[in-house]
Amino acid sequence: MSYDYNVLMFDPMSQLPIGACDHHQWFERYVVNQNDFRTLNYAGNTSINQRAPINGPNAVQMWISDEQVQSTDPIYGWQVVLDPDRVEVVNGVNTSFNKIVFNNPVRLVLPLIEVSYITQVQYCLKCSATGFLNDFKLGVGADPLAEVTQTTKLAQKALKWILSSRCPFYPTFVCTIKSYIGRKLGIQITDTDLQTSVVNALTNMQKVQQAQSTVQNLDPQEILKDIVNVTAIIDQEDPTIVRVSATVSNYSGQTAPLGFTLRMNN
Repeated sequence: MSYDYNVLMFDPMSQLPIGACDHHQWFERYVVNQNDFRTLNYAGNTSINQRAPINGPNAVQMWISDEQVQSTDPIYGWQVVLDPDRVEVVNGVNTSFNKIVFNNPVRLVLPLIEVSYITQVQYCLKCSATGFLNDFKLGVGADPLAEVTQTTKLAQKALKWILSSRCPFYPTFVCTIKSYIGRKLGIQITDTDLQTSVVNALTNMQKVQQAQSTVQNLDPQEILKDIVNVTAIIDQEDPTIVRVSATVSNYSGQTAPLGFTLRMNN
């Protein structure tokens, strides 16, 4: 048996998410409003106070010039209050915003103010509003480097081969599908071209594994046996989106689904 590090957002067998995001925004930079010297404005856009809604004021933390400042600090104490001037509609629901206000005027010369807080999924920069992290999660109590083996590894390896295989020295083993992103669907590229690219990439992977098995013992669940099917379907609501899916089997009689989405030009 061999293993690989898990970089999948979803388990290909159960279709359950891997690594749900906590939506914790770390060290966003803010500046003091130059009119009241109390309200914090988002440094990336000083016309707004808080970049994103705060989901739980008790989780808010602040640093000034790399020194953490508690909300009860006698000089730089602060509080989270409702921002009456900003309400946004998200998915048909009114979303209220907060703002951070110092208890007393702060007249520091361009201090480095950083704020950490938990927000809502629609505003999360960590997961890009997907709700799931496609990354390793480090920290106490978490599995620092999750590993995948057997059928799940086969699915991940197949996706890597399709989406990230590049080699200028061996162009035969390069999958062309990433070069299709942004090209005109139906004129320059067709859904058949996408299917052919996936089949060719998986066939090359199959040949490489066959050669690899002559010098290395591989788990039967990790070896691609057959390409069961490959489909490329144009989204009915957005014709620039193509959903590509495939199913492969291994030498243990199991199947593993693959899937990804491409955005084209119409």
